[in-house]
Amino acid sequence: MRIRFTAFAAACLTLAALPASADGVFSCTDRNQSLHFVFYGDGNQGGHMYMNNLQVAVLDTYRVNSISVRARVAGNTAPTEFVFNSSRQMVYVELGDTSTELCAASVRID
Repeated sequence: MRIRFTAFAAACLTLAALPASADGVFSCTDRNQSLHFVFYGDGNQGGHMYMNNLQVAVLDTYRVNSISVRARVAGNTAPTEFVFNSSRQMVYVELGDTSTELCAASVRID
């Protein structure tokens, strides 16, 4: 009985929905479909990165302009940033001076 409950609990955690209180959600739609980025407030109040609906990172975020939010993984010292562009509906990864498209994304901004 205990093993069944543990397996059931793990399955429920895997299928958990992304937080409804998020103010912005970028969900990859082409490749990397299991990847979701969530930010709070106007983009200056932090966020989270989810893979397969499980939180895998805490993000330090800041709004660049009306269409872009930048984020880096909290505690990561590498010069890597994610760029969320709501106009182009894209997520980019920047490493130093190099920018690479990570995925096309569906965008929800409240």
